[in-house]
Amino acid sequence: MSSPSPFDTRRRQAGFSLAELVVALGLAGIVLAVLVGFFIDFSRASTLQQASAGAQQSARAALDYLLQDLRLAGFDPLRRAGAGIEEIGASGRKLRFTADRCDLPPGSTGCPQPQPDGDLDDAGERVTYFFDAAQGSLRRCLYEEAATWGSDAVSGSCQRLLDRVVPNPDLAPLFVFLDEDGGRITDNAERDRIRSVVVTLTVAEPGGPGRTVSRTYVSRLRFRNIGL
Repeated sequence: MSSPSPFDTRRRQAGFSLAELVVALGLAGIVLAVLVGFFIDFSRASTLQQASAGAQQSARAALDYLLQDLRLAGFDPLRRAGAGIEEIGASGRKLRFTADRCDLPPGSTGCPQPQPDGDLDDAGERVTYFFDAAQGSLRRCLYEEAATWGSDAVSGSCQRLLDRVVPNPDLAPLFVFLDEDGGRITDNAERDRIRSVVVTLTVAEPGGPGRTVSRTYVSRLRFRNIGL
């Protein structure tokens, strides 16, 4: 076996050439760029997915709560409280109803189970739902004062049931009130003809810089205690 020549030894000691380093760095840069792009896309997709799940969960929970409340509208088993729908907003942003479901005074813990007593002066028996577009919130108000009856506003003890509420697609109102034949009612003076309501609720969640994710839910409810 021949011994390596001095030329071969010097070549091995010289390392990589400039061209080889440039090619290696270029390949490494390409791989790094691909990895960075992958992680950015993954992060964006994950953020959008979380925002979508958040909007979906919030909208469905609020809608379920609202519909459960509305099922008691007009609840008047003793037939002497005069419970029913008291006000609808022409813009479809407001609904006030009453239900004889408690025999404890306002400010009490309320009645977990309906306890009718023939009047509407007790805890939680006058309820208003209102979409506050300026604040982007759905509000639930108790004991609304007469000063705001018939106006597109609310008073009394209000709480934010849901935030990040945005206008519905095609500007559909929150509430669409329907008569027995499915005809739309917008005049508060004709509220006695209301038999059902279509509720459309849209919630938007931030989905990253400059992005939002919105989810819209629509449900129709027939008032089982009205028009009997």
